Amino acid sequence: MVSRAASAIVIAVGGLVLVGWALDIATLKSVLPGLATMKANTALAFILAGVSLWLLREDPSPRPSPLGGEGGRRLGEGRWWIAQGCACLVALLGALTLGEHLVGWDLGIDQLLFSSGRMAPATALGFLFLGLSLLLVAREKRGGQSAAHLLALGGALIALLALVGYAYNVQSLYGVGFYSSVALHTAFTSLALGVGVLFARPNRGLMAVVTSDTAGGVLARRVLLPAVGVPVVLGWLRLVGQRRGFYGTEFGLSLMVVSAVAILGILIWWSAGSLYRTDMERRRALEELVEREARFRGTLEAAPDAVIIVNAGGRIVLTNAQTEALFGYKQEELLDKPLESLLPDRFRGRHAEHRTGYMSAPRPRAMGAGLDLYARRKDGSEFPVDVKLSPLETAEGTIVISAVRDITERKRTEQEIRKLNEELEQRVIERTAELEAANKELEAFSYSVSHDLRAPLRAIDGFSRIVVEKHAAELPADAQRYLGTVRENAKQMGQLIDDLLSFSRLGRQPLKIQRVEMAGLARQALAELRAEQEGRRVEVSIRDMPAGQGDPALLRQVLVNLLSNALKFTRRREAAQIEVGCRTEGGEPVWFVRDNGVGFDMRYADKLFSVFQRLHRPEEYEGTGVGLAIVQRIVHRHGGRVWAEADVDKGASFYFTLEGGSRNG
Repeated sequence: MVSRAASAIVIAVGGLVLVGWALDIATLKSVLPGLATMKANTALAFILAGVSLWLLREDPSPRPSPLGGEGGRRLGEGRWWIAQGCACLVALLGALTLGEHLVGWDLGIDQLLFSSGRMAPATALGFLFLGLSLLLVAREKRGGQSAAHLLALGGALIALLALVGYAYNVQSLYGVGFYSSVALHTAFTSLALGVGVLFARPNRGLMAVVTSDTAGGVLARRVLLPAVGVPVVLGWLRLVGQRRGFYGTEFGLSLMVVSAVAILGILIWWSAGSLYRTDMERRRALEELVEREARFRGTLEAAPDAVIIVNAGGRIVLTNAQTEALFGYKQEELLDKPLESLLPDRFRGRHAEHRTGYMSAPRPRAMGAGLDLYARRKDGSEFPVDVKLSPLETAEGTIVISAVRDITERKRTEQEIRKLNEELEQRVIERTAELEAANKELEAFSYSVSHDLRAPLRAIDGFSRIVVEKHAAELPADAQRYLGTVRENAKQMGQLIDDLLSFSRLGRQPLKIQRVEMAGLARQALAELRAEQEGRRVEVSIRDMPAGQGDPALLRQVLVNLLSNALKFTRRREAAQIEVGCRTEGGEPVWFVRDNGVGFDMRYADKLFSVFQRLHRPEEYEGTGVGLAIVQRIVHRHGGRVWAEADVDKGASFYFTLEGGSRNG
């Protein structure tokens, strides 16, 4: 921005002066009447220098220069050549004019445009310095920027000396001898041009210190301008007071010196205080950084896994003690080594490809998920590893933190577990085969027992019936009663055989799972038990219930058995009350059958669902003790559970659930 403004000012001033010579406008040539004029060739040199500075104002992108050296331009080749040509002409014009003054030549360059006279030697020297500085700025050689800035400072100081002469009204500084005929606007424009050249490359050469964010840069920006301006202003004030008779030379000089010392001292003190505070903040930040680094290093060393930190190029930048113990390398041996050096040869090529893909979108994840990964120690031995990756953005770019764990023991344990599982599976297969064989044998035995038991039972029942029917008149009452007891026990024995067969078949019968309307199923079961309700006052309430998932035939058997129990144990009630319904517990439907019968003692509830277990005497309530065992087996086969709640002489409630709960759709 400063360079652009300076080049615009220089071009504008040069152009206006040329217009002044062309149209003979005294104000444009000399600013004020009686002052020296800016010569036409001086104005031309300013235009050429301004054009060169304008073309060179942007910092170039590095690429080879056509004239050698280092650097390059964002400019086009044509623009670069124009900038170089203009700078050469400015330096040449200054050098030739300076030669005319020193040697007494008359090369005729003073009348190139107008007969305006020859530029002052100081002006010519300034153009020589500034032209050469523009050439060095354009060429971008290493170290050339510092030389360019020194030449620009020389040209600016010549102009500043002339301006001071005008400000102090000391003609000898701009109009006598070597410094004769330096115009006011020539000095001002030369100073602007020098400042513009300094800021053409503000981040290089001498200006790199001034524009940096370091303590030196801050101090330079605060002190340089006052260091130039304060003495000039104080000197001007001293001369004004002295010329008006306020004090003599000695007093004025002393006053200026003391004032300069005070002002510059205060400025330096203030700058030093500011820099001190900044330095203290930086020290605290550095101490905090050191503390954080120590804490980080301590955490790193305390990590149970080997931690390897690599840069985007896959080179190791940091490790911990566990890495040394795990891989056998010393930590300093691993620094700057490629990570692939810790992998077996068969993984190295693929790992480089995977790293490129990972760095395109880094994220925390396990490395090689689902794959068997191996690392290699310094001695060449391999071992299985588990690796976790975590990317971290830093000022130097993305780094990846790899946590490496030796899983040799885990692999050994997994292998042992796998072997045990295989052995267990084989045992299960063998046991299953044995169980199937045992079940078949049991089934055959059950049918055999059933057949062998039924035949004598039928004979006992048949012959007992024949004796009673044909010889009743000859038998006493006790004998008839004994024969009735024999027949009743034979009948009960047959029922027990049937129940046992039904119980044994439940484990083998395949389930036909489907949607079951539980309320309808309860009505079917109740209808099946109509004979047990005849001659009694029975009130059965079947409430609306959600549908279930199960085998309809087996679930009907559950409801038949539970309702049969409820009818049996309410037989002594004047009015039997039975309720079939469903409630919800923990979001799960629970179906129930509740009655107002004789109930039972909950201390014996664990015996309810066992085969042949009865809580009442056979002479009080008939039964084989298998019905509730059948209920439990059916419910368990459906993935549910069954339980009972009761009080003596206050009724009982039987509950059951089914796997999958209700299905209302």
